[in-house]
Amino acid sequence: MSIWAAAIRERLRNSHKLKLAGRLVGRVLSPVIPLYRRMLLRRTLERMEALRIHLGCGKIADPRFLNVDARPFPHVHYVTASPLMPALPEGRADMIYACHVFEHLSYHTQARVLKRWYALLKPGGELMLSVPDFEKAVALYQRGEWRFSTLQNVLMGGQDYRENYHRALFTADHLARLLARAGFTNVRHWHAKDQDAWPRDWSWAEHLSLNLYAQKP
Repeated sequence: MSIWAAAIRERLRNSHKLKLAGRLVGRVLSPVIPLYRRMLLRRTLERMEALRIHLGCGKIADPRFLNVDARPFPHVHYVTASPLMPALPEGRADMIYACHVFEHLSYHTQARVLKRWYALLKPGGELMLSVPDFEKAVALYQRGEWRFSTLQNVLMGGQDYRENYHRALFTADHLARLLARAGFTNVRHWHAKDQDAWPRDWSWAEHLSLNLYAQKP
């Protein structure tokens, strides 16, 4: 074997070892990171004058929000897969924002989750939701603007990682009734373009998203 071939083989072997070591470190740290972030959570909450919760923030890092997600991205303050966010205190939040999150929850749990979000908000607190609009999606498919695969992806989720499955469908009337049953008032449509430097996410896609605002009286 030539010197160059031996060097390449050794480099490949070392690269494989580094990748394996990285995976092992990731497995070790994966349960530690949420615990560490949880330890810092109280201090983070104390520093926030206004508590605006961005549930399911994903890769969006907006410093105006308490970022909550199941995946431990560096900007996520609270790592949890629970939409109930059990570590957060009741009656403290000024806003809860969830974009294309609510459809990931079973429709059997919707009432419980909305009740918890209602409890987290202070009087006058705001809930801003964005979900796939069933009627808009079907209309796009029926007009031939979407293929069936696109409709299926929007309504059922991309299903490319564990959390990316949809378990509920929404129309404006249906979601408004759910919010009213949970005690919310002033239910109305909202538009991302009307907000101040709003996060660039699915809430801007008005051709397929249903955005509803509600308030805790």
